Amino acid sequence: MVWLKEEIASKKILVVGAGGIGCELLKNLILAGFLDLTVIDLDTIDVSNLNRQFLFQKQHVGKSKSLIAKESVLKLTHAGRDVSIDARMCSIFLPEFSVPWIKQFSIILNALDNVSARNHVNRLALAADIPLVESGTAGYSGESSVIKKGLSPCYECSERPRNKTYPGCTIRNTPSEPIHCIVWAKFLFSQLFGEPDDEQEVSPDAADPELANGEAAENKGNIKRINTTVWAEENDWDPKILFNKFFKEDINSLLSMSKLWEKEGRKKPSALDYDEIIGCGDGHATGSKMELRTLKENVAAWHKAVTDAKTRRK
Repeated sequence: MVWLKEEIASKKILVVGAGGIGCELLKNLILAGFLDLTVIDLDTIDVSNLNRQFLFQKQHVGKSKSLIAKESVLKLTHAGRDVSIDARMCSIFLPEFSVPWIKQFSIILNALDNVSARNHVNRLALAADIPLVESGTAGYSGESSVIKKGLSPCYECSERPRNKTYPGCTIRNTPSEPIHCIVWAKFLFSQLFGEPDDEQEVSPDAADPELANGEAAENKGNIKRINTTVWAEENDWDPKILFNKFFKEDINSLLSMSKLWEKEGRKKPSALDYDEIIGCGDGHATGSKMELRTLKENVAAWHKAVTDAKTRRK
């Protein structure tokens, strides 16, 4: 299915869900030139949505996702364009959203977060013979698929991948892939500014099975367990203190666990010192979005992010 620029303006699009994926979809559709959209979402905006659902702001908490998404995305439209967005705060399960009603749309875009609603829209799309684009997130990955009657398996026909989890000792002690660092960073944010979970601790794990019968037993008794959230609060979320704790002291602690680094091919981490990095003259990036930040600029970004998050938390 290929639509020319002239055709896009006449297509009616149904977006089911106005959350994380829905916000992205609505923004992309408007900027792509679509003029006739319908968005359905039953939920209201929660403060926990604000870090990723960019169409919503603090003053919108408690209000309808679909209605505020419409209000926000219309601000992105070019002057003179006649855009129509029918925003509805209701359930897709309502009888009014029947097969005949679905048939008015050229395509359906799913942005849902529960299986029952996905199954329902899938069946409506099949019955109405309307293409459906299914999308979702699984753990730290995203996926999308096109469903068209007679051409592809339906949503319920395909086995869904299970969320992948990672051993805590890998995340805390021996991360070797970018995804491990992403998981660690998410855990760290929760420990510092969110709702702490003992299962998502970020400091070195002296009980790592790889240290069995050796340093594990010794270190487990010597290391004093400190709740990260309480410790950060006691230090007033000072960016420098936090940085040196997680990227210097914890790294040095890992390096002292010599058995961890006996495995062939495993690379030792390098400890970083806040003052040494800030005081170094490693230059500045040009500001281009395509250029990697220097280490010094990354530390400056850390300082600003921690300071901003601390302010919002209070």
